[in-house]
Amino acid sequence: MQNYRVSIFLNRVIEIGWLLVFGLCPIFFSLICYSDFVISQYFLFCLLTEVILFFCLVKIILTFGGRVSKWRLDPQTLRFIIPACIFIAILGLAVIFSQSPYTSFWGKYSRKMGYLTWLHFFIFFLILFFNIKNNKQIKRVLKTILFSSLMVIVYGFCQFLNFDFVHWLEPPSQTFRIFSTIGQPNFLGSWLILVIPVILYFLIRTSEKFRKNKSVKRQMTSILVVSLLFCAIFSLALTQSRGAWVGLFFSFFFFSIIYNLLKKQKRIASLLIILLAVTVIFVVYMNFNPLYSRSSDSFLVSRFKSLTNLRYSTTGQARIISWQAAWDLIKQKPILGYGPETQFFNFFKYYIPKYALLEKINSYPDRAHNDFLDTLLVSGILGLISYLFLIVSVFYFGLKNIFKSVINYQQSMILCLLTGLTGYLISLQFSFHVVPTAIYFWGYMAIILKVIILDKKV
Repeated sequence: MQNYRVSIFLNRVIEIGWLLVFGLCPIFFSLICYSDFVISQYFLFCLLTEVILFFCLVKIILTFGGRVSKWRLDPQTLRFIIPACIFIAILGLAVIFSQSPYTSFWGKYSRKMGYLTWLHFFIFFLILFFNIKNNKQIKRVLKTILFSSLMVIVYGFCQFLNFDFVHWLEPPSQTFRIFSTIGQPNFLGSWLILVIPVILYFLIRTSEKFRKNKSVKRQMTSILVVSLLFCAIFSLALTQSRGAWVGLFFSFFFFSIIYNLLKKQKRIASLLIILLAVTVIFVVYMNFNPLYSRSSDSFLVSRFKSLTNLRYSTTGQARIISWQAAWDLIKQKPILGYGPETQFFNFFKYYIPKYALLEKINSYPDRAHNDFLDTLLVSGILGLISYLFLIVSVFYFGLKNIFKSVINYQQSMILCLLTGLTGYLISLQFSFHVVPTAIYFWGYMAIILKVIILDKKV
């Protein structure tokens, strides 16, 4: 009886821990740090993960009495985590053969995305995977994400309306690009791409309940969820992050096509696929015959029009130069790459005078601004294969579970989380992982796999 009570206590502490990670890490920043956002969010995430891990180890010792022989993993369960284990192992191998093992392990101070941070993401993934026991816990996670999104969106609006309590060097009220608590407009855009499908999930669930019970409470809940969804999309527009806009575009079609297939609306799904193909072809064509912005265009309209002339925009040209340099570096060390966080040591070799026109003088990137190229740079072909294996396996298991039966709330949850991952991965082709977005990236994968396991037990 005593052990049972202790086990319940430990389970509650562990759950509170991961809820704090989802809820506080994206909204936490400190003005006393050299980097207001990166260091503070990195510190909080690592601290919380290590505290949760400590209680997990205590739980294991008490549960199994120190006898490891009692711990047996179901092979069917093990196959879900093998891709993540392979990826983190190969990334560790890349650290060993890195051109700067110290930097690769600890990470640069300005980014803190070294191997130690990736280990924490992996541990967080395992904690969720092995300790989530029921769908109620998953719903509490999603509600926590809803709360966090509300805080981020409200602060973003305060920045845009010049009600900010912090005097930033580049205030959003002047640049018209909000960054809220995430620290940079592009990162905020990627984070919102992950959050919007969760809000959409609650909208679907609220709509289903509203059809059964049209009470005043249900009406108010529906209005609040719709308002939050609208504000999230408007916040995404205010980031002026074109990569995130592209991610939202593809995530919309991903969700719409799969949802209509589940509803047996194959004709609508086919039309959406055709519309997607035509739009992509049109945008590619327009990039060879671009629409140039007029001086009278607003910031938002001008930014939107720039999607048709990415090759000629300032950031577009900078990205292309970075991608060319990255590809040349990859060819020199293709198997295991240069190690995490080492791009900074290599990109300066490709500095050209044109950078002074596109960026600041004597500045050069520390990322390729493309997730797959960055993965090749830091861990080579082996790293990219393991990374893609991880992503593809999550989508495979998730979609397989979705199409196995008539859509229900579990399938809707998986679909919305996969939609968030789709948009996020698309946006990363013009950006890179940071702590707040990577937390949700790994968290979503763990939740998707756990939902599948819980669904099999029903």
